[in-house]
Amino acid sequence: MKTAKRFFSLEGIDGSGKSTQIDMLIKELESEGYEVVKLREPGGAKISEQIRGILLDPAFKGIMGDDTELLLYNAARAQVIAEIIRPALAAGKVVIADRFAWSTFAYQGYARGLGADKVQRLTELTCGDCFPELTVVLDITVERSRARTAKRGEAPDRLESEKAEFFEKVRQGYLAAARDYSDCVQAIDGDRAPEDVFADLVKLVKAKLV
Repeated sequence: MKTAKRFFSLEGIDGSGKSTQIDMLIKELESEGYEVVKLREPGGAKISEQIRGILLDPAFKGIMGDDTELLLYNAARAQVIAEIIRPALAAGKVVIADRFAWSTFAYQGYARGLGADKVQRLTELTCGDCFPELTVVLDITVERSRARTAKRGEAPDRLESEKAEFFEKVRQGYLAAARDYSDCVQAIDGDRAPEDVFADLVKLVKAKLV
């Protein structure tokens, strides 16, 4: 993949602490004078948010085909790249995404069984040279994930309602990415105090901003 400078993403199964860490990271970077653009995937642009609604709608559970899911995620991604990410990077801003293309590798390629090659071909078409220079995976167990998300008291969306076995495959997909693509993917232990996780995260990100 051709990576883009100043483009970062955080990954992990639900409850891994991505939102908390992203907010802490943005505060830290802005305090040092960086202009930061935050986005979530799928989403981040109006069209992409509309696609997100379709992807996560529980009404489509058991109906949406795996290839449809794969293509919709990439359609949402293509739009946010064109509308938000490329202009921000061209303006010298830092972009931080709550999930990006490695989610597709883990969820669709690994857990859905569509295969890394198929996902990579589509990712290259979708992203071109706009791929995060660093992705940090916040790794937690599925059991820990479920305990944390249960505390939210929210009805699960279409993806969140998958079985534990599915999320174990997702987790292993992330760990495989960190193992096989260590130049741009790093996994850290997310089952620690937020400040300890952040210490590792900010060190990795700042090393790329030098």
